[in-house]
Amino acid sequence: MFAYADFLIAISKIQKMSKFKIEFKWAIYYTFLGIMWFQLEKYLGFHDKYIANHPAFTNLIYIIIFGIYVLFLIDKKKNFFNGIMSWQQGFLSGVILAIFAMILTPFATYFSLKYVNPDFFTNMINYSVSKGMKLENAQAMFGTTAYMIFASFGNFSFGIIFAALASAIVKTKK
Repeated sequence: MFAYADFLIAISKIQKMSKFKIEFKWAIYYTFLGIMWFQLEKYLGFHDKYIANHPAFTNLIYIIIFGIYVLFLIDKKKNFFNGIMSWQQGFLSGVILAIFAMILTPFATYFSLKYVNPDFFTNMINYSVSKGMKLENAQAMFGTTAYMIFASFGNFSFGIIFAALASAIVKTKK
């Protein structure tokens, strides 16, 4: 009897989580975009030859990420809200996407730093020191843990902003 009750509770939780399957799907897309962007940066030389331009180039991804939020909310509006979505519903959905993306960011960051470009931190530290940053500061800034935390909270912060803006675009007009 006890196991059956636990089973029903688990099913109930799964059903509640199915409300967020669209958010999770788009968080996966978001995560793969981050890995692909990191690969593109490396391929184009922004991790070595053009490292001085890395900060400007890497921030261009936010244009694409905003597009992901718009496409996500169009998907959510059509396939969950039956074509009618308020700004508040869109914003809340966008915040949930931002939370899922924040949770997945450390995994994408680790994968990118381990397999796409293991020399990224060495190159960034060397460049930063050559431009006058103290070695200790560069090492603190370009370490795996610090980078994962910065990326996670950066994605969450921008996600909230993008959720608000994209919701204003995608909401059902009255």
